[in-house]
Amino acid sequence: MADNIKRYYTGSIMADLIGWIGSVAFAVCGFPQAWECFKSKSAKGISPVFVGLWLTGEVCYVISVLMKFGWVTWMMFNYLANLVSIAVIGYYMVKDKKTVTRNH
Repeated sequence: MADNIKRYYTGSIMADLIGWIGSVAFAVCGFPQAWECFKSKSAKGISPVFVGLWLTGEVCYVISVLMKFGWVTWMMFNYLANLVSIAVIGYYMVKDKKTVTRNH
């Protein structure tokens, strides 16, 4: 019995650790692109469809997780970090569009 409990908690800790590693990796995957947009002050070359689908997926998944499980910190860290990246990229996409409109 004690071995089963030990295996359960070890597996649970490993599952949490793997979840955190995946969450951090997924959360920061948008940062390099957001940083490039920030440095260049432009989002040229980034597909608006990609950003729109990314945003839609993140928002829908956050709502789904909240409805099913409530606030799950490691999951929300991931989604909120991605939403920050989307916001930065989206800002420069709108800025680029305004610049093009003014120049024509």
